[in-house]
Amino acid sequence: MGNKGSHYLIRTLKLCLSCLGELVVLIPLYLAAVILLSPRFLPLGWMVILPFISLLGAAIYSYVPVLWKKLGSAVLIGIVYAAIFIGAGAGGLASLIGLGAALFALQGMTAASRVGEARLYWFGTALYFVAGIAYSRITLLRGELGLITWLGAACLGIALFVTNYEYLRYTTLSNKSVSPLPRGLRRHNTVFIVIILGLIVLLAAGVGRWIGHMLLEIIRHIVAWLTRSSGEPKAPQPEEHQEPPMMFIPEGVPKPGLLSQILDILFYVIGGAVVAAIVVFVLHWLYKNAGGFWKRSIDRLVALLRRQDRAGESAGYRDEESSIFSWEEKRQKWGQWRGALARFGKRQERYEDMRSNQERVRFLYRRLLLTRLHEGTEWKPGLTPLEIARDLQLHDDKKKGQRAKPGQDTHESAIEPLIKLYYRVRYGGQEPDDEEVADIRRKLSQK
Repeated sequence: MGNKGSHYLIRTLKLCLSCLGELVVLIPLYLAAVILLSPRFLPLGWMVILPFISLLGAAIYSYVPVLWKKLGSAVLIGIVYAAIFIGAGAGGLASLIGLGAALFALQGMTAASRVGEARLYWFGTALYFVAGIAYSRITLLRGELGLITWLGAACLGIALFVTNYEYLRYTTLSNKSVSPLPRGLRRHNTVFIVIILGLIVLLAAGVGRWIGHMLLEIIRHIVAWLTRSSGEPKAPQPEEHQEPPMMFIPEGVPKPGLLSQILDILFYVIGGAVVAAIVVFVLHWLYKNAGGFWKRSIDRLVALLRRQDRAGESAGYRDEESSIFSWEEKRQKWGQWRGALARFGKRQERYEDMRSNQERVRFLYRRLLLTRLHEGTEWKPGLTPLEIARDLQLHDDKKKGQRAKPGQDTHESAIEPLIKLYYRVRYGGQEPDDEEVADIRRKLSQK
């Protein structure tokens, strides 16, 4: 019992440190929100508490392994925080403070899936670069420019160290915290990283700001040269000063009582529950009656919401993972702006392009997994091919009572011989006959 408690404490502390690293990345957005919203719209103290809610999310991470449970817990935490905010009599937008609490809680519960990702800190470096320009142009934020500069340098340093660590693990094929490289080589690598960080500090001391101002001036001159008019310049006309409209409730209007606030909250809660029930009913009806595209879409959505954390899985068997669909890979591709350009005009692999029967068998195996995943089958990366075949059989047995698709029996009969042939090819190095491969392909292609 004591070992479980200490293991939970150590894991929670590591997740809290990861949350703090992510908060460093988000500081420009958070600091801008604090300055612009407090104290006019939200009290400062309540906004300062928000980052600590991500630590609460990290503490309950192990109790909500599924994505839909994380979303529900985040919404519940946001509602509770907004209710406490209203009950304490604090003036401000309760819905906004609840939304912030839900987002920070969700960030803490999902931090384990982003541990050690260098891409996150490179995104933070780009965010700090944009924030440095924006803070210097906005009067209310100009006083925090020095803090943003130094935090940006720290974020860039973290990105360099994490990238260097990932590259060392990649090149040495190591999955351990201790690198197998010689100590002298690691020391040499660390010295170069420290030198690069020293250059970063010099840039943060003022050189970076000077470069940013120079770039802005160059862009301003180019835009002015492109947009210059051929005629005589017009005399500037004085701007008409208009008083800002009234944005606040007059002092003479009394504040609503406690009962009125409770009734307002109940109205929103009941209304949201009714809308959610209607949406669930409509989705259930579509799933049972529509079929086709709607059924496959709902199966994919359910598989996504049931997705568990990869961090908690055992490092089991993994095979052909480079071509198997996973939500983590798609999420990384969607987050990269170059993904669309890289895939533009790229030819997809085809059966006819395979040069041997071994490649054709592996191609058919990948296509089988992709087809079943698109049909709503849950992806379990720790299973061997034989265990995957058994899992597909169990999945098919559960859906025996539903309307079967044309050719589904033939499709199921091809799974077992394909797996056996895949074992011979993948691990035995055998070259199968053309008739065997053609027969399996014919069974898989029948609709």
